[in-house]
Amino acid sequence: MSDEEATPKSEMLKFRRHTSAHIFSGSMNGTNGMHRRPVELYLIRINPACRIIWFYMLQHNIPHILIDVDFSKGEKQLPDAIKKCPHREVPIMIDGEFVVFEAPAILTYLATTYTDYSGYGITLQSRLLTESLLSWANSELHRAVGHNYIYPQFLEQYALPVEKANEVLVESGLKLLGRKLEVIEKKYLDKSQYLTGSRVTIADSFVATVLLQAEWSGTKFTMWPKVEKWLSRVKNQVHWETVHNSHMMYLRELERCALFD
Repeated sequence: MSDEEATPKSEMLKFRRHTSAHIFSGSMNGTNGMHRRPVELYLIRINPACRIIWFYMLQHNIPHILIDVDFSKGEKQLPDAIKKCPHREVPIMIDGEFVVFEAPAILTYLATTYTDYSGYGITLQSRLLTESLLSWANSELHRAVGHNYIYPQFLEQYALPVEKANEVLVESGLKLLGRKLEVIEKKYLDKSQYLTGSRVTIADSFVATVLLQAEWSGTKFTMWPKVEKWLSRVKNQVHWETVHNSHMMYLRELERCALFD
């Protein structure tokens, strides 16, 4: 998510993000003994790509520091790590001398450095499918759910200047979302409990996290019963509520604003 994604369309809907750092201390499970300092994760907590990295680190007890980024305060107030990144976006992860951006790349780094690909499946096939789904969630799925459907409704920088054109964009995004849900329902969950088989993987968590962005507009998943049940199972994981607390707070703020609209 870039700086253009950080400002909601209405001040009433603006989510307040704190710039204080949150530190999680846990045991080092990784295979790389060179890095003793906690991993630094620069994030915006309502960004699904940021949340999935935080979730993976919590799941696997990777010591980390969360550094909240607020692009609305201007260039001078940004952390140096953001200023140095050519893309001016989050998530960004720093581990010693290594700087990585984009969620799939960060997850791959964490999996190779700290967890030996724990959470990616127990077979090579399931691991490869997990990696493919992570890329799909970060690109095609997020583009449909977020950039084409949700963000043009709530983030000023994604709204087209002509209202009618913006409505067409949102409508096309909704149709795209429907097609993605059909694929998940009929191709991935037809005979399986989870996207890659009988075990939950980080791919399930990332796809679910992206889909939850649709809740900003009140979207329900009742037309896709297998997706709805799968989401319920995925959300039952340890640490889910912690990582998605900001998302739930934003939903409550949207509901409150709707009552007074």
